[in-house]
Amino acid sequence: MKYKTTAVSLMSLALLASACGKSDQEAAPNTVPSQTKDAQEVGKNDPFSKFTEQITLSLGKSISTKNTNLPNGDTVDNNEFYRYIEKKLNVKVTHAWQTETPDAYQQKLSVSIASQDLPDAFIVKEAQLKQLVEADLIADLTDVYQKLASPLIKDYYKSYGDRVLNRATFNGKLMGLPSTNISGQHSLTWIRQDWLEKLGLQPPKTVDDLINITKAFIEKDPDGNGQKDTSGLTAFPTLAGYNSLNTFDPIFGAYRAYKGQWLKDKSGNISYSSILPEMKTALAKLRDMYAAGVIDKQFAVRKDQNELAAAGKSGIVFGPWWSPVVSPFPDSVKNDPKAEWRPYSVPVDEDGKYNTYDPNPVGSFLVVRKGYKNPEAVMKVLNVEYDGIRLLDPDSKDIYKGLNVSWTQWPFALQLDYEDVVFRDHSVLKKAWEAKDPSKLSESVKPWYDNVKKNDENPKKDVAAWSDATARMAGSAETDPAKYNVVRNVFFGQTKTMEQKWAILQKLENETFLKIILGEGSVDQFDSFVAEWKRLGGDQITLEVEQAAKK
Repeated sequence: MKYKTTAVSLMSLALLASACGKSDQEAAPNTVPSQTKDAQEVGKNDPFSKFTEQITLSLGKSISTKNTNLPNGDTVDNNEFYRYIEKKLNVKVTHAWQTETPDAYQQKLSVSIASQDLPDAFIVKEAQLKQLVEADLIADLTDVYQKLASPLIKDYYKSYGDRVLNRATFNGKLMGLPSTNISGQHSLTWIRQDWLEKLGLQPPKTVDDLINITKAFIEKDPDGNGQKDTSGLTAFPTLAGYNSLNTFDPIFGAYRAYKGQWLKDKSGNISYSSILPEMKTALAKLRDMYAAGVIDKQFAVRKDQNELAAAGKSGIVFGPWWSPVVSPFPDSVKNDPKAEWRPYSVPVDEDGKYNTYDPNPVGSFLVVRKGYKNPEAVMKVLNVEYDGIRLLDPDSKDIYKGLNVSWTQWPFALQLDYEDVVFRDHSVLKKAWEAKDPSKLSESVKPWYDNVKKNDENPKKDVAAWSDATARMAGSAETDPAKYNVVRNVFFGQTKTMEQKWAILQKLENETFLKIILGEGSVDQFDSFVAEWKRLGGDQITLEVEQAAKK
């Protein structure tokens, strides 16, 4: 969608904490020196051309000076990354100001905006972006992006269709460069394959299949210890959550139910997914599963949902493709080397589709102060930065190698990647592994190949290698977009009424859903919840969301 400006108060602006991400190196009034026309014009349409005269670019940045892993003599505003930028572009990056924490950044940025004393470039949240546009304090980056964004940066944005750049587009003008959040982080169903095979069971497809397998795991002693000590499914009491382990999202999805999403129907109307009839159906099924003992009776009060699988007492865990690298999987394999965990995109709905929802594709926005004489320098710095982060430039490959210096030490902590990067990386890795030829792999992918090889030669001897290999080869294979159906959330912001009432509505939702599943309230209590949700502000919020989504 494209946004139009709305009237706001400058004093209400707040900060955005830097977007998280990864690096291949890791795992006073503002014054601008006079810039000559030559410096601005040289390499006008070359994303990587070097300015003939030095350009100064001052930033406002949240970056801690503690535990940086930078070598002696290097600082957060004078380090190899900044010197690399200067060498490549003749752009001197400085800090107009820097804060140790995101909260301090918020305070400093609010003061800077109120006084209209802004750094040349800085990162903001979406609400701040809209407010800055209305206040006419930031530059139009349309031409800069179209002419100077590198092919890599443009490819990143293109992979999201129009869902990212449109979020920074106001009245046809691109007013910021958005960060991106990748897809493929939805929950899968991880199952002890060795238990399936021992009991002569086939992998599940439907919810009922999953129920039958869970019952078999509970009743038929899959671990062979002669005791009835295995348990059922578990989740956090919040029940759902993207990019998280221990949720019931896979079961909700089988009934086309999605918790906490704003969805548009075929008629163009927007509804809150948690109050739709499909949610009642899913809750009723979960209630039956809990009553039958298929769901762990202690899940709502259990302090550690991972303890069962880690101890070999549960053979099914819901979690994303990367789950093997975190608890309970490493402990499960350490405690029982025979444990074979496999991911499945199940259970499917009545049409055979595995359903999930998408994350907010945008996190934050890089903006440029209106009046800064060289906005093209911001675009070029981002180009060079990402060629460095991705190790595409040979000159960047040895910068801080082995020192675990965070990627956020680069000038812009703006996370960018392909939407489907997880499956892209999987495909590259799989091809290299099948050919037993890692020679064409990038510096960032090569360590994954090494762990696959190490685990293949000595299965589970190195649990860390097993975790990485299982996530990268088995887990990420399930992020193939062809394997799942995504429903699109159409609103990720916060409306005026949300600010006042959303916490109350969320508490009502979470408590009601949990009571229904635990049998502490009838399934029909869902209808009462919907009526109460609407009465307490839900209807007004829905109206506000519809209005915001049209802008």
